[in-house]
Amino acid sequence: MAQRLIKLFSHNDLDGFGAPLLLKTLQPVMFEDTEFDMTNCGAGRIDEELSRWMQTAEVGRFTDVYIMDMTPDSDYSFKLLNERFANHWLVFDHHESEAELRQKYAANSIVPADPTVNPSATSLVWDWLKQQSSFAKVDEQRQKDLAYLVELIRAYDTWDWQNDPEMNEQERIDADNLDQLFWFYPLQDSEEFVQNVFNTSWQQYQEENRLLIRTLNERRAKYLKSHLKDVLITDIDDHKFGVVYASDYKSEIAHELLVQHPEVDAALVVSPVSVSLRSNGKLDVAKFAEKYFNGGGHADAAGGRLTVNPIEVGEQAVIDDLKQTITNQQNEQKSNESTLADNLDPEVAAKMAALFGKK
Repeated sequence: MAQRLIKLFSHNDLDGFGAPLLLKTLQPVMFEDTEFDMTNCGAGRIDEELSRWMQTAEVGRFTDVYIMDMTPDSDYSFKLLNERFANHWLVFDHHESEAELRQKYAANSIVPADPTVNPSATSLVWDWLKQQSSFAKVDEQRQKDLAYLVELIRAYDTWDWQNDPEMNEQERIDADNLDQLFWFYPLQDSEEFVQNVFNTSWQQYQEENRLLIRTLNERRAKYLKSHLKDVLITDIDDHKFGVVYASDYKSEIAHELLVQHPEVDAALVVSPVSVSLRSNGKLDVAKFAEKYFNGGGHADAAGGRLTVNPIEVGEQAVIDDLKQTITNQQNEQKSNESTLADNLDPEVAAKMAALFGKK
């Protein structure tokens, strides 16, 4: 029976799955006396998830809590962690919008081994793992394979795969392909996908899925070309935004929008329940997302949640436009259905009325 049972809370993107599954992958070698239980949730939901879990009976079974790719927004959440788990909780997060809050709990917040490298949650877990004495048990080739996967996840999540001029070109391609594969599968299959990749090397997994990767690249190119035809340029809060609706490839569309429209300060990609923001350095989109969308992230890449449903708004706009079109046509038809008397000379009309009015 495991001596330690650790609860893992994490985000539901590639980095959010990569961080906890890195622990689970190395559990047989590094943590033989430990079991991990994982819960993934959307952005901005960690306080809600943590609070609900703390009220369950099962919380007493766990010895530790690790929070990854997210930072609680409420001091109450940190109070709960301290009360129930004392020093047995850690936060592996890298988002700049919550950096000040993590600094208040620096003893429980993991920082990157190399401060000159933009970290992700997965790379923070990797840095922490390498500091554990049991890391020496991991086979050297296994270390290399996992290190490369960690770097691909980190590079994509921080957007270094696009912004770092010194990054190897093959690594850029690999980072992009890995993220595309992740989003291809339904959310319920995300854990299985990432675990399968971790169980092998990227080179082997990529070779086995070349046809799928090529198909996804072609589909994405068509998707971006189609959606970027409908960009709306507008001024919001003294900044020029490029706004577009897209339910897929949101990061890629935002990046390409900035390339095609250098006059804008930021890209705002609207999806059914959330927004993604990207900046070219003229606007801190993390602060913007925090202020207006209950979100956060990085200065140049952030996201948040919507309080309106853009699909319902669009549907209602179509209905309203259709009703107005029908009303306009009905009014036009009425105006065209004038009587003979309407078109006669008034004197002639009066004589005809008098004539036909007689019995």
